[in-house]
Amino acid sequence: MQSVSYMGNDETTEFYFNFPYFETSNIVVTVNNAPAPTYNIIGTPGGENADFPFVGGRVVFAVAPHITDSITISRQLPMRRIADYQPFAKIEPTTLNQDLNYLMEVIKDRKDELDDLITKYADIADKESTATLLARISAIHDEIVAIDAKITALGDISTLRDDVTTNSNNIATNTENIATNTGDIANLKDAANFSATGRAAISHMAMPSANYDELTLGPSGTTYTAPADGWFMIHMENSGLGNHWVNLNLNGVFIGNYWAQIANNSFGIPPIPCGQGGILKIDYGSDIKNTSKIRFIYANS
Repeated sequence: MQSVSYMGNDETTEFYFNFPYFETSNIVVTVNNAPAPTYNIIGTPGGENADFPFVGGRVVFAVAPHITDSITISRQLPMRRIADYQPFAKIEPTTLNQDLNYLMEVIKDRKDELDDLITKYADIADKESTATLLARISAIHDEIVAIDAKITALGDISTLRDDVTTNSNNIATNTENIATNTGDIANLKDAANFSATGRAAISHMAMPSANYDELTLGPSGTTYTAPADGWFMIHMENSGLGNHWVNLNLNGVFIGNYWAQIANNSFGIPPIPCGQGGILKIDYGSDIKNTSKIRFIYANS
């Protein structure tokens, strides 16, 4: 199934998709896995005699999704014909072509769904895993028998009372341990009692590591969520000096504006520190190339 996902930011109301479809009802929009509120679908026409009536488009919400909202735009094609051929009626090549293309896209979507199912349940789909499946069923049976035995044991109130008394004593002991550990934590909060190696490890935790993710520059206004503590590194390429600007917002706050000095050049943006879950929004002008690079560098852990 063709789909694309975004995260809301309380500002963006338009979200793009680039897979073809045939009519508006083919596009399904959800927010946090539930049907989306009020929105419009604006398609990108394929043109006269095109293979597909629409080659992509955008979803426009009446109200911008919240910063915690997950937006998914997907395509669902029912198994049907899109043309009604009549005896002795002329068959238009464009209609026939789109009808066959529709069936091909349906087959592709079904294949994707089947591949996902096989991936998720590969151990069951594999003929050699029969023994593994039977062993798992046997283990579940043993767990059910064990739980049944525990339930039966609860019928003896005296045993249950003894268990409650034992647990109460354990709680009292754990409370004493917590009080002791609280004092230990207070003594260590400034790391004065750490070894030199320990203090060095702590001091380098916030430094960049050698691990990073390469990200793809999306359309202007796209947001990027930090998978952990780290830095966003951005290197922009421009084709001209008319619309060569870049605006950055971190967690809804404007943090900078950058631009190229000469045409057909590239320019770097200083590293942007960001905590896990932080959201960076990048807006840019039409002269910025989509070959620009974005990289997320993880902090030492």
